[in-house]
Amino acid sequence: MAKKQKCPEFENHERWLVSFADMMTLLFAVFVVLYALKEEGAKDSQVEQAAASIQEAFNEVMEEIPENRRVGPTDTGFGIFENMKGDREEPHEDNKFPGSSDYSQIIGREMKKVSELIDLRLYGNQRFRELQAKGQARIISIHRDRDGFRVRLLASHFFNPGSYKIKNKKVLDELEEVARVMQELNRPITIEGHTDNVPFNGEGSNWDLSALRASNVLKFFIRKTTFDPTKLSAAGYADTRPVASNATAESRGLNRRIEIKVHYE
Repeated sequence: MAKKQKCPEFENHERWLVSFADMMTLLFAVFVVLYALKEEGAKDSQVEQAAASIQEAFNEVMEEIPENRRVGPTDTGFGIFENMKGDREEPHEDNKFPGSSDYSQIIGREMKKVSELIDLRLYGNQRFRELQAKGQARIISIHRDRDGFRVRLLASHFFNPGSYKIKNKKVLDELEEVARVMQELNRPITIEGHTDNVPFNGEGSNWDLSALRASNVLKFFIRKTTFDPTKLSAAGYADTRPVASNATAESRGLNRRIEIKVHYE
């Protein structure tokens, strides 16, 4: 009598669809929340902060995923959130740390360290707490990007309108704390100046203003710390890299900023 042959068992290759469907549902919920905020008349800064919080949550999840399990961005794909707009080039292979296969974990740890030091040394200050309680956008914030992270400083806190000179002694002391935090990190940095799209009323242009503010902060870093000058550079971008809409005064205030880009090369 012939032996019954068992049907071969096939592995289910479509299990990923369950996780994918969950992710799409969550993304849909995110956009519904952001849309609802706008419909209810929420301020642009509140929407920006909500988007930034969601992005930080996604970054934390990404740090836990092994490097060899990740899918890289496509050639035409850009980040959804504003704080991903800065650098769109793929990190080169030689940007990885020698002997390390997962440099994103190092970036995550150092980003957390800088955030904690900023909170301890500056947001422990009553002046900062009072400004935050008034509903003002966060004066100093940390943002992850594709190949490192950025420390974002609101220009309105550090400079008078149309001026590249740092405001006063209190602000100078606060900026010195930022400089010391960055020195402790001991990474190459670029100090970037950014403006909104309103034409500059004084002599020169927004290009001049953004470049002068960046170079002034750089010179202050050199003067107040023992930062290696070969690890410092400055750049001005005028209004070419906005992080928010320029439609309202509040959102334009978010675009007027200094960003300290931390490099991992």
